[in-house]
Amino acid sequence: MENQIILHQIIILAILVAIGVLATKLRVINESVKDGMARLIFQITLPLYIITSMARVDLTTEIIFNSSLLFMYAFLAFFIMFLTGTLFARVTRLKGPQRAVFINHHIFGNIVFLGFPLMDALFPGGEGLLYAAIYQLASNIIMWSFGIWIFIRGNGTPTKDLLKNLINPNTIALFLGLIIMYFRVGIPDVVYEPLNGLGRTTTYLSMLYIGAMLSYMAIGNALKKFHIYLLSFNKLLFVPAILTILVYGISEWITPGFGPVARKVLIMEASMPCMAIIVVLARRFNSDDALAAENVFFTTIASLFTLPLVYSGLLWIESWI
Repeated sequence: MENQIILHQIIILAILVAIGVLATKLRVINESVKDGMARLIFQITLPLYIITSMARVDLTTEIIFNSSLLFMYAFLAFFIMFLTGTLFARVTRLKGPQRAVFINHHIFGNIVFLGFPLMDALFPGGEGLLYAAIYQLASNIIMWSFGIWIFIRGNGTPTKDLLKNLINPNTIALFLGLIIMYFRVGIPDVVYEPLNGLGRTTTYLSMLYIGAMLSYMAIGNALKKFHIYLLSFNKLLFVPAILTILVYGISEWITPGFGPVARKVLIMEASMPCMAIIVVLARRFNSDDALAAENVFFTTIASLFTLPLVYSGLLWIESWI
């Protein structure tokens, strides 16, 4: 079952990317259109998506304990990913913009477009999707602060300009989303629906943008880059394995109330392929967006095989506990 769900989502991604490639080849998308898409995503659709996603997170009393623990464990996951990315960036001797993309893609995965439908299908009833949203909340906090810092440090931005770059439409959207979620501010449907609809175009626009990037990319050259294979192994298998050992060990001895669904959602979300939005952010912050597109392409294809493997491993562990 999980194989079919994963394959379905990847096929959707592939179709959108293929449309982006075709549109670029036919000159419907040119360089100026591509740059405009990046600005549109970064300044309008993505901030709206952050706000509307967080506005509908319902932290009910029944699962508040698991949600709190998952939120805490998510930061542990991001820390492990950061350490892994930093260590192997030194091993591969990547510098500047390439190093920034390499580390950020270790940390941030495709947790929304691929992760949300997968969690909802694997754990029906809403619980899996709620935990996935909590994980996304932690991811947003890290990405729109530390993730942006990695980019602007990687492109040589002076330290005095760091704060100015950290304050952008998406960090503002994150702050507003936190207020809306914490105070349970209700957004009328007549307002929520157009904002949510526009925000959800982020996925489609991002895939078209990646397709446009790939149309300029020599796939053969990308397949010769050792660090892409290393990133794929680390992100899709190595880090999930380490996280599984830590989470199941800690949860059994220190936080025994951490439920099995929450544990599996945490590790599955940490096993997602590279986040597509990083391609747009790499472009926005003068980093290596071509390398970011290559990372997304390669890890998404590889995840077709690794995600079922990770999920099967979690089921096997649960059967022994």
